Amino acid sequence: METPQLYPVVLFRTLPSAKSKLKTIEMGQLNEILNNPSISKDLLSPYSRNQDDCFQGIFATGKHLLQNLFLIREHLYPCDIQFSIGIGEVKPPINSVMATNIEGTAIENANVALLSAPKLGNHLIMRGFSKSLERLMNPSIELLWSSTRNWNLNRLKILNYKLQGYPEAKIAELMQISERAIYKNIAEAKLIHWKDLIFAVEDNISRVLSIHQRAPSKID
Repeated sequence: METPQLYPVVLFRTLPSAKSKLKTIEMGQLNEILNNPSISKDLLSPYSRNQDDCFQGIFATGKHLLQNLFLIREHLYPCDIQFSIGIGEVKPPINSVMATNIEGTAIENANVALLSAPKLGNHLIMRGFSKSLERLMNPSIELLWSSTRNWNLNRLKILNYKLQGYPEAKIAELMQISERAIYKNIAEAKLIHWKDLIFAVEDNISRVLSIHQRAPSKID
């Protein structure tokens, strides 16, 4: 019997932020941001709004998964965003144009995870792996999110540029600030450590999904 493939499904909602005078972000503006190729190119099925006014999308692996969430945080700053990642099966066919109707254990796990989020504030949690694997992975995700929760926009931009491989001089040029300010932000916020942690968590997700395809019992 063929082993069903597992996918990461991202589910998220935006919340009003104390940092912003705006109560909400307009849906048209939000759709335009999520359709930006820098965000949509990483997904099998791009972010689409569901009936609960949350947005959901399907990834093939862990590659670029957390990087994508940080890009969304940058583009929607200063809104608070609550994300969940559900790991599981997605009933075919997968729609490559929109992800409005997702069925399977991946979206079920994402929904359960998002329900556990607090009423306010940025949040990220993952569900769908075995309890032992989640105990290994979720602390890293929680550390990453809680430590970056109150970053300003410039710091988020610098991290995202570093994740994309830009050197400090080019980042300074793109952001129109001094190279010294770039290095200062990198040092003060330990951005290189967070970059490495993001890559490590993404690699771990991809590795475990790959193992499942070869030996499902190892992650159940």
